[in-house]
Amino acid sequence: MRIIRNIVPWILFLFFTCSWAGAQDAPPRLELFAEGGGSFLNNGQISPICVQVCTPSGCTPCPSATSSFSKTGRLLTGARLRFTRHDAIEASYSYSPNHLSIQEGTQSLGSAYNRVDLISFNYVRYLWIRTRVQPFATAGLGTNRFSGPSSAGLVVSGWVKADNGYQFAWNYGAGADIVLRRHFALRLELRDYVTGQPSSITGTSHNIVPSVGIVFRLK
Repeated sequence: MRIIRNIVPWILFLFFTCSWAGAQDAPPRLELFAEGGGSFLNNGQISPICVQVCTPSGCTPCPSATSSFSKTGRLLTGARLRFTRHDAIEASYSYSPNHLSIQEGTQSLGSAYNRVDLISFNYVRYLWIRTRVQPFATAGLGTNRFSGPSSAGLVVSGWVKADNGYQFAWNYGAGADIVLRRHFALRLELRDYVTGQPSSITGTSHNIVPSVGIVFRLK
């Protein structure tokens, strides 16, 4: 009987410990996701190509020109791996069919590019995970590429190249996972992808991307 009296408290302790641990199960480590949303790129300034006319009184300056990107959608897919309950790393690829156009005053000089490809590697920090709504913040590095047909008007006239090549890019943002089931969630987020403007356009490119998607939490 004395042995039983000594064992019972340990059995009760282990029971409550395991019950508490079961209630605190870690979230699945590997996630695959697919999202869709908007792609909003800011405008930039560009030095126009022109022949200056000079006289004894001075030279006629070249007219100024501005560039603008069309507002369009963006598709995003990737994977996220948690190495603690609150910390994860993410690899993603996204695509958007943004068109570039250049205006000289009120006159359109043509268009170029029809896609923006972007690869990113991010660190993700979940702020809390004890509820179905799990907010997070993220930041990362990557590369993006503006490209389009060589027959585009701005390419033929020499304003831009058909392929701008890969540029260094970084991004930051925040979002939240709404856990519907243990292995399925809805994701809402907003990110700003920052890089240089393409070709001879000056300034910094900010690509604001609000998105929503589904998350498959595998294991």
